[in-house]
Amino acid sequence: MKNSTVSLLEKCKNGLRSTYDKYTSGKFGISDYNLFLSDEDFQQARLMIFKLCREKEMEIPNILRDSRSVEEFIQFLLFDNSPYGENMTYISSIFNPFVDMLELENIEIKILHIECKVPEELSYNHILEDISKCEKRIETGDYSGALTSARSLIEGVCKEIIYNIDGEDVGGSPNLPNLFKKVRSHLNLDPSNEALQKPLQQVISGLIQVVQGLNEVRNIGGDGHTRKVSPSLHHALLVVNSAKTVVNFLFDTYEYQRKLGKIHLSEVVSSDATS
Repeated sequence: MKNSTVSLLEKCKNGLRSTYDKYTSGKFGISDYNLFLSDEDFQQARLMIFKLCREKEMEIPNILRDSRSVEEFIQFLLFDNSPYGENMTYISSIFNPFVDMLELENIEIKILHIECKVPEELSYNHILEDISKCEKRIETGDYSGALTSARSLIEGVCKEIIYNIDGEDVGGSPNLPNLFKKVRSHLNLDPSNEALQKPLQQVISGLIQVVQGLNEVRNIGGDGHTRKVSPSLHHALLVVNSAKTVVNFLFDTYEYQRKLGKIHLSEVVSSDATS
């Protein structure tokens, strides 16, 4: 079975070589930097190399650390004033050691992300920003920062739901499990509610444990406190993806309950919307 990680790194290497070749043959001009390689594939390959370097305690190549798109990678090459052939060889030298390692040790890397959609009405100032921060901090290796952003993501959504329903502007940094409990009350998500089917009761109970766990993990490994442990990539991905799962569930439940007429916007929010 073909190693998908090797395939992606080879695709990235060849795409970058073709892009640089196109750039130079066009007399230092190119209209589409993504003709041979998308930024999404480049970023995925980049993240895989970050993970491999982290686990093998290797230095991340500067060109990958400083480039977040194909265009930035090509422009990085131009600043070193190396001859055409040397740059083409340099691109291969960046990727080939990682490809060889993956093949020799039969390593395959999986990076899992859960997409998170924010309804327009849940426009709490930091929600979209925190989603972006989670992804960016993982990509740049700031795993402690990712834990903090994941907690902020849940906190921001909970605050916005509470504000939308009862008009209360929750300030500061409240206890996250208590904040989540209040939101569950607003959204009729009490696991002891006998009107709920047992599987749903179990899921809600599980989400409560997830939020409590995320809160504790952030306290231990986040960048908002003195760190007792240094989180790894798989820890950061688990926390961020778990936070997104919780947030997605809150979004969906909030919309569903509103459509059924079981919850209503507070007078404060309604007046803001009509003013």
